[in-house]
Amino acid sequence: MLRDLQRVLSRALVSNEPLETLERETATLSGEDRALIEGVDPEHFLLSSLLVRKLRFERICRGDKEVEEWFARDPERFLKAFRAYNAEVPPVEFFPRPEALAFRAWCKNHGFQDAAP
Repeated sequence: MLRDLQRVLSRALVSNEPLETLERETATLSGEDRALIEGVDPEHFLLSSLLVRKLRFERICRGDKEVEEWFARDPERFLKAFRAYNAEVPPVEFFPRPEALAFRAWCKNHGFQDAAP
């Protein structure tokens, strides 16, 4: 079913381990959908995943100057928060400000409030 295929591809594209996630999640699909996944070039999928995560990262930084300054000030902690947020929160925002606000709220609820003003 198309919805199941989309779910698997979406989860894998935002994953911090996209190829491993794609492989693991493919087991939940129908035989027809698994055959489609088998035709995916791993290098192209990995590149697509990097672009998806890069764009999300940019939306967050462009949507909130203070969050962008946090990244400049403490990139290690920021990336720790971003990776966890990205793994936990499905991407639904198209524009920078709403994504940044969602990230800021997630940070507050997950012990990163001291880092993001």
